Amino acid sequence: MPKKDDPDFIACMEDILDVYKLPYDEKRPAVCMDEKPYQLLGDAGEPLPMRPGSGQKIDSEYIRNGTCSIFMMLPKSLCHNRSLFWTTDVY
Repeated sequence: MPKKDDPDFIACMEDILDVYKLPYDEKRPAVCMDEKPYQLLGDAGEPLPMRPGSGQKIDSEYIRNGTCSIFMMLPKSLCHNRSLFWTTDVY
């Protein structure tokens, strides 16, 4: 993370904050993108079936089947401060 007193950093942050002030443009809407990394997990064994008075039993052991990323695009009115803005056409 750049230092907060860096003039280039401050100028870039001001540019981003200016996007929040832009009016809505139907032809070129500003949206933000947020990303969440996610682990793909599988069961290492079969769960024990449910019985009367007891729910299904699942072991805590798992098989890691890789990772993926979940991307979400939102209108700028619903964005959080950590989201990235996209002001170009998104298809």
